[in-house]
Amino acid sequence: MARPPRPPHPHPRRLHHHLPPSTPHLELAIQHSPQNPVAAFLWQHPASSLLGTPIAVRVGGSFTWPPPPPVLELKLRKVVFVAGGVGVNPLVSMLCSLGERERGLEVYFFYSMRDPGEGWREAGRMLFLERVAGVFEGGRVKGGLRLFLTPKDGGGGRGVLPWSGGEDLGFEKRRVTVGDVAEVIGGDKGAAVVYVCGVPQMTDEFVEGLTGDGGLGMERERVLFEKWW
Repeated sequence: MARPPRPPHPHPRRLHHHLPPSTPHLELAIQHSPQNPVAAFLWQHPASSLLGTPIAVRVGGSFTWPPPPPVLELKLRKVVFVAGGVGVNPLVSMLCSLGERERGLEVYFFYSMRDPGEGWREAGRMLFLERVAGVFEGGRVKGGLRLFLTPKDGGGGRGVLPWSGGEDLGFEKRRVTVGDVAEVIGGDKGAAVVYVCGVPQMTDEFVEGLTGDGGLGMERERVLFEKWW
């Protein structure tokens, strides 16, 4: 069956090398943004023209796994990741690191993105989704993945989409909420850490909902966040 024409640049470009997990490497998704000089440079065509080009990279910040002190010194039983769109970028690296090195922690990954629409709902077309699903499917961590696709009409209901690693992936036609995260944390808010990465409005909503007086009441140092535009 013929597919509709592919829209221009529906996903960020992924820069990576196919290296074994133990080999140090850097992988980054670049949002298509012609107005941004760095993004425009990295979206050159053909992509092969960039191979071998030296690029300066600066590493820093505290949005990392393992978490920085004092969180590292706290009792941890559950790790929850909340990714909004391209905000999945740093979280997938943390998840893979957990899958390679950590055992005994419960890990939950909430991935929310705009619904690409009928004909485009394939895990291979969605940024890092196959890799995230593969970590859970392969039993490298215990816990679960929940996928949320936000439709233009407000949505509601559930669906499935194909992927290469096993049974179809289920998704919910709505936005992820603070209540979804609170449900998996349950009574373990004193033994959990939550990472939130997405657009500022989403990030602020989750931080306030998880740590605010009228929210779940988690210790603020247990909720780490980074805002991506």
